[in-house]
Amino acid sequence: MVDSTLTLSAIGGSGPYDYSTDSAFSTILGSFASSVTFSVSAGTYVYYVRDANGCIANVSNEITIDPLPELVINLESTNPTINCNGDNTGTIVATAEGGLGDYVYTLQDTLGNTINATQNTPGVFTELVAGTYVVYVESGDCDTATAPITITEPSAPLTVDYNVTNVICSGDNNGVLEILASGGTGIIKYAISPQLDQFFETNIFENLAPGTYDVIVQDVLGCYEIFQITVTDPPPVILTIVADSILEETCAGDGDGEFSIDISGGSLPYSVSLDDYEGAYTTGGPTQTEFEFTGLNGGDHIVFVRDALGCESQWNISFPESVQIDPTVEIEYICENNSTGNTVTVIVDDSNSDPSDLDYSLDGGPYQASNVFTDVAPGTDHYIDVRHTNGCIQTTELFVIEDFSDPISLVLNQGDDPSEIIAIASGGTGVYYYTLNDEDYGETNIFFVTETGTYVVVVTDSSGCQAIAEIEVDITDICIPNFFTPNGDGIRDEWGPECTEDFPDLTFDIFDRYGRKVATYREGEYWDGLYNGTELPTGDYWYVVRLNSTLLDKDYVGHFTLYR
Repeated sequence: MVDSTLTLSAIGGSGPYDYSTDSAFSTILGSFASSVTFSVSAGTYVYYVRDANGCIANVSNEITIDPLPELVINLESTNPTINCNGDNTGTIVATAEGGLGDYVYTLQDTLGNTINATQNTPGVFTELVAGTYVVYVESGDCDTATAPITITEPSAPLTVDYNVTNVICSGDNNGVLEILASGGTGIIKYAISPQLDQFFETNIFENLAPGTYDVIVQDVLGCYEIFQITVTDPPPVILTIVADSILEETCAGDGDGEFSIDISGGSLPYSVSLDDYEGAYTTGGPTQTEFEFTGLNGGDHIVFVRDALGCESQWNISFPESVQIDPTVEIEYICENNSTGNTVTVIVDDSNSDPSDLDYSLDGGPYQASNVFTDVAPGTDHYIDVRHTNGCIQTTELFVIEDFSDPISLVLNQGDDPSEIIAIASGGTGVYYYTLNDEDYGETNIFFVTETGTYVVVVTDSSGCQAIAEIEVDITDICIPNFFTPNGDGIRDEWGPECTEDFPDLTFDIFDRYGRKVATYREGEYWDGLYNGTELPTGDYWYVVRLNSTLLDKDYVGHFTLYR
């Protein structure tokens, strides 16, 4: 406790002066010339003064000294915590009271050494690292210090490492980031651009496209690390045509085209397949970049490439189209002045849109621009070469020109059936078509007629030549008696149709006057006038005769008389 001081002064009388707390001066505290200053503790004080002549002054004024308040330090936090290991975010806030005021704050270590700490506001120490501190305060002659204050931090710093797996094949999005974080406090979470505001507990990010990413790793106290990674895209597989390596297939089907390619990028060795993704792949040597393809047909091709990592690529090769001629011949036999000639026309593939690109040679003769040859000589083993302006020559299959020097002729004969007409053609082109009285019968050369008369047959061969013939046909109707007498005299004892030789399928029914059927017979059979073995009486009976013939489509209905 620091004492207060009093100053006692006197004037008049004769100095020096003595002073005492009692008027009898039983205890003389001291003497002074004009004034004296001395220390006193808290309490109330009055003094008597006596001069050198023994004169005693009245008692002095009364002064009361109050007790001095104790100097103490209040701390806002006695054990502040730093969230992130290694940070200097610790703060100590000290507020002094008591003493004499005018406080001076100093931060010390536990050994009393002053620490040069940031103190922008008296008693507020900032930017402190973890450690143990003491706040020392001076107030006039008073001073005091706090108990040690410990600032703590997590035991292990948040540390981050990572592994980046780059995109395997150019153009893929299969990059992977694996983050290896430790230390910090609590559960660690992760965010990756472009979604840096969305945190995940997983430390693995997959399906990353090539590019640069910002990554944040953060614990529950907000301690974080920010870093940047780059996912790289490997060099893409590039294919180029080797200069002057394309040899086109001149004629479709020759299979003599070829080309070579050179591959770069990706990872060696390369494997290639032509026109078949699922086909057999040819793997090159460890440093081989050039591949040759031979025996090719015309038209574009696709080269499929796989590198050593399984990265796939495909390239369309614009390969010249070969000429597709595929010549065939159409032979037409034509009739001129009723004599057969011929034309041979060459038909080529529709891909040949410009007729001027082609010319034609018959049997090795001179080439002509027209694809039509006329009056080719009869014979076998004819052929036509078709030549394209690109040099391709293709040959038709061997063909035959028939010899149709005999003119067409026609003979008509009557068949066993008087209604049957048989046409016999010869000569001409041998494929015949018939008409009978201007009715078309196609290739049918046998005709059945139903009426007596003159019939005209025209035959036309496949070249259009014709021959004409005519024939007279006489068809006899059947005979139907109008009575019979079954009396056993041998004269008309039976009844039935007569003159029926031309109608072997004829049938007839006989009915009595009540409509009862009494008999049914076929051609060549006759009725004897009985019904179930009983003689029927004299009277009229009815008949229905059916010819059942294509020769004469006719039925007969009538009646006849039975006489007894």
